[in-house]
Amino acid sequence: MMMERRWYQHVLLLSAVLMATISTVAAGSALMDASGNLRVTSLSDATDSDGAVVALITSPGTPSAFTTATDDVLSYESGTLICQGATLAESGGSSTTPLATSSLVAGSIVLDGVSAGDLEAGLRDSRHGRTLLAIFSAKLADDEGEATKQTIVLPVKAEELPVAEAKIASEVASLFSAAAQGSSSSHSFGALYELKVVAYSDPSEILSLATEAASAKESKGSLSAALTTAYNKAKTLSEVGLGATPLVAESLVNVGNVHSKQSRTVRATIASWKARVARGLLVDGFGKEAESLLERVLKTYDSETIAAAGIPFVASYRREMRSKLQTLLELGVQEAFEGQIENLEKTTLKRMNAQMLKTVNEPAETVMDANAATLRNAAFAFEAAADDLEVPSLGLTKTKVVRDMSGKLNDAVMSFPDSPAAKIKRTASVKKVVNKEKKPGQGIVDLGLDLVAVLRPDGFGSLQGFAGYNLGGNSITFGVHNDADDPQTISQFGGVRPPLLRVQPKIRMDVEL
Repeated sequence: MMMERRWYQHVLLLSAVLMATISTVAAGSALMDASGNLRVTSLSDATDSDGAVVALITSPGTPSAFTTATDDVLSYESGTLICQGATLAESGGSSTTPLATSSLVAGSIVLDGVSAGDLEAGLRDSRHGRTLLAIFSAKLADDEGEATKQTIVLPVKAEELPVAEAKIASEVASLFSAAAQGSSSSHSFGALYELKVVAYSDPSEILSLATEAASAKESKGSLSAALTTAYNKAKTLSEVGLGATPLVAESLVNVGNVHSKQSRTVRATIASWKARVARGLLVDGFGKEAESLLERVLKTYDSETIAAAGIPFVASYRREMRSKLQTLLELGVQEAFEGQIENLEKTTLKRMNAQMLKTVNEPAETVMDANAATLRNAAFAFEAAADDLEVPSLGLTKTKVVRDMSGKLNDAVMSFPDSPAAKIKRTASVKKVVNKEKKPGQGIVDLGLDLVAVLRPDGFGSLQGFAGYNLGGNSITFGVHNDADDPQTISQFGGVRPPLLRVQPKIRMDVEL
């Protein structure tokens, strides 16, 4: 019993295929009028049943070898949806709604009206290119995560194809890439479509091939319900995306390619900067190089995409991609600038401390003069190096950086006598004196007072100076720095202004027995 049932099912399927191969599709039930309204009530109960559906896309104004129903926008006959293709004179909207509806319902698609001349001239700039864009856009917009493969049959009435099938496939895939530019779908052309380019002499061969391909797709629900669902989806899709001309698609691809090329250039340059910054180095001529990169990349992008500036939809996409490119540039330059300033600060402080360490055991007056000179030299060297890093067009200047660094240098000079390096060197000098041979009975007791005072009046650090005086074993050091209003100084004191006058007395006693 089970074997007889399976045999009966195979007979029914074979009969359907044979019916498609006997003759071309005759005129059937009109499903959509010229205004784009769907009329599924025209489907009979016998027609409105589950089964494989083939979408036959005719070319307006071109006789079809597969059907006589070329006057209706969308019609149905014997398992075939007959839909008019796009023309270059149309502007989208209702003209693409039947194409989108058919492509969402059918298991396979036959693109009728493609001549050998069309293939030789290229599909991209033809009416067939616009038809394929509408089909691809609808499929991509309806993508729900799981890829369902659809067969596209491209028949050419000829003894043999005028161009290589691989070239045709490449051109169709490029149209898919153009449609995918404005889509969030991640599926590739190969995941969604199987393209079959066939040179034929008998139309029934093409219908048989399409029917077999459509039968492999699982159908869910009645045809009228599927058409209604697909029609509602097609109406909500972007008319710009579905009605895009090959020129729009090509412009989208060009903008995307230019953006990708310039982004690679920017990332490569920024990566080389980051490599030097990570090693604690500076980029030679960074300011000029960054300004040049900003101007060159944006100017190149603008010039290579200027043709898209006047095309609706593409113009906004061009502006969006330019904004992303500019953001990538500015963030990369800013990060490199800040990293080099940090490296420059560390290097300057390290060199200044090393220079002050050389005179730490000299007399106090000599030390003060030497430290003041070292401070001036360090500040001058830092400002000169920061000047080479400036990028004025992005507001990355040295003004605030130099002011902040001035406070750090002053603090470093003031805290240097108590630094571990200075203490170690003074201790080493004391040990050297202590270890000298002394005469029997010889002893020394030496007392001294070291007085350090700092006056910090109102100001932002524009005035600074130090003075020192030695009297026997006593010394006095006095400094003036008008940075009481400097935000960085206030932050160092916990958000309050520093004291106007700070005095640090130290009593020194040296005993040798």
